[in-house]
Amino acid sequence: MRIQKILLLPIVVLLLWGSHSQAVPGQIEVGSVINKTAFLKTDILVTEFDVLSGGATSVGSAELVKDVINDDLIYSGLIRTGLSEDQSDTLDFFFTIEGTVEGPLRDAEITGEDAPTTINLNFMAWPSRQLIFSKRYRPLPSQMRATAHHFSKQVIEYISQAPAITMTKVAFCRGTDARTDMYVVDYDGAGELKLTSNRSLNLCPSWSPDGTEIAFTSYREGTQGLYSLDTRTGSVRPILELDGLNYGADWHPDGHELLLSLSRGGNPEIYRISPEGRIIKRLTVSKSIEISPSWAPNGRELVFTSDRTGTPQLYIIDDEGTGRRRRTFEGRYNDSANWSPDGKNIVYATREGNTTQIVLMAASGENRRVLTDGAWGNCEDPSWAPDGRHIVFTSDRTGVFKLFVYDVVEDIFRQLTFGPDPDTTPAWSH
Repeated sequence: MRIQKILLLPIVVLLLWGSHSQAVPGQIEVGSVINKTAFLKTDILVTEFDVLSGGATSVGSAELVKDVINDDLIYSGLIRTGLSEDQSDTLDFFFTIEGTVEGPLRDAEITGEDAPTTINLNFMAWPSRQLIFSKRYRPLPSQMRATAHHFSKQVIEYISQAPAITMTKVAFCRGTDARTDMYVVDYDGAGELKLTSNRSLNLCPSWSPDGTEIAFTSYREGTQGLYSLDTRTGSVRPILELDGLNYGADWHPDGHELLLSLSRGGNPEIYRISPEGRIIKRLTVSKSIEISPSWAPNGRELVFTSDRTGTPQLYIIDDEGTGRRRRTFEGRYNDSANWSPDGKNIVYATREGNTTQIVLMAASGENRRVLTDGAWGNCEDPSWAPDGRHIVFTSDRTGVFKLFVYDVVEDIFRQLTFGPDPDTTPAWSH
């Protein structure tokens, strides 16, 4: 895909202490011929942290925390960073981040992996160095990245007054047609962790709103069923295992029920079920195939795929199964719709020619925008980040399906997972 070069304006974003408002993307004409998209961003100076004790271990911790914070701020799409005051000729710093690191003393009772490090981080106005807020952490060595992500979250949310994604994770499935296991990875690609190992197919993870459960489809007992994994303990419990399809669960925004496609001996239809597996209501009754439901953030509507007109298209109905409205008319196969956190947009996969691409459109069906093209290969299974700015999806552009994070505002991407095995059906935590 052709990635548009972004022109970053070297201007100060005037954030008043009372409002802390953030500039929004806009269009600007550069010169008289070339038009570029310009994004107003907040410039932040991230200084080297002072190491007060702890030797080489503390030096490494200081560098790691600083680097993770720097990456977090850039990944947000809202901030530019500089690592030196010398960059003030090209960056108009409005804030600075400073810190100190104190490692455990040599004669401390606790050393090694069980010894916490004291990290103090300050977020200040620049150049006055007026303190805005300060955070003190006592992380273990294994908690350094989480410490950095937490501080970045405070900075980003102070500037944007909107949710930050630095503490979020992406669940996905990895493997071949014979066996796939469920994994989870931090939003920035670190901390990859395998969640299942049952020598079967595990598919379509879906996070509960509070992040304590992941519902997923599995053949772990020999037939297809819906299960839930407790993210705190790793334990797995069955939810539902009926004859036929038990596929594509999506949690209701309040966490008290799920959507699921069940065939129960016939064509797949959309159902509402409880987290314990009780069927609450059947929402569709049709001779067609109806799959891939996704709740709207208001919990009163859902979007799903149906081939009732001959080709799979997207439809919206309310939570009682009434008020069906068709939303797509282009593409010969539309699926995997996912509603944006603000309810304004829907992202989905469409078959365009010989490849599957990712499309963004308004929930009304208007303003259809194809995000990827043939250079991406096949792209599938998009999922929104809670900031409503980023999506994760799979693409085989490298020769094997891997996860990519896409910024729908700036039209830029980064690869999230690597390795030889295909990664599929990603789901971003809330």
